[in-house]
Amino acid sequence: MADVVKAEGLVIAVTNTSGGVYPFACAKDANITISRDVIELAPKTNNVYREYIKGRQSFSISGSGLVKMSESYLQPITFFDDYIDGTDSEIVGYLDIIDAQNNYRVYQFNAIITELALASTIGSLAQYNYSLQGSGPFTELSVVDTYTVTSGKITARSTATHKLVAIGFGGKWYYNYSVTDEGGGVFTITIGTAYNGVSVKAVYIAL
Repeated sequence: MADVVKAEGLVIAVTNTSGGVYPFACAKDANITISRDVIELAPKTNNVYREYIKGRQSFSISGSGLVKMSESYLQPITFFDDYIDGTDSEIVGYLDIIDAQNNYRVYQFNAIITELALASTIGSLAQYNYSLQGSGPFTELSVVDTYTVTSGKITARSTATHKLVAIGFGGKWYYNYSVTDEGGGVFTITIGTAYNGVSVKAVYIAL
């Protein structure tokens, strides 16, 4: 069984300069387009219909949001600071998809910021639009653990060997959780006792 994925279950997140993974702040919308070139063939046996073979793929990401200068668990507009002054580099991003039954896919990608537009109208909130050009392929993340919340916590992987990307449950992704070293080789993530009994997906990158 599977439900339709909600907006909170399809999230584009990126790594900031400190290495943390955050979705864009105050995002109004986000779109990702994956396209493929095709190469036309000219077989002698067919002079009526065109024939093609697959070419190379590319992808681009665009979106818009409301300008916010700081945010605890989301990407504020200051994420674009390095792009504005021309010192930015290729970013690492994630395409995270999950439904209410914890059916999921998580992909990592590299991208380059190609456009940022800021707009304001008297009496309205300041807005921004951005575009990212994908660089290279998508890589599906396979280090994913499933745990049931007990006493408000789930077991986690060591921060020495794995980086936590996201926590997924209830058809939503969360990026405001961190791994705690309990000592003795035990690592946990505190979810909260209100979620006891809830099945949780924890997505990692092996270091």
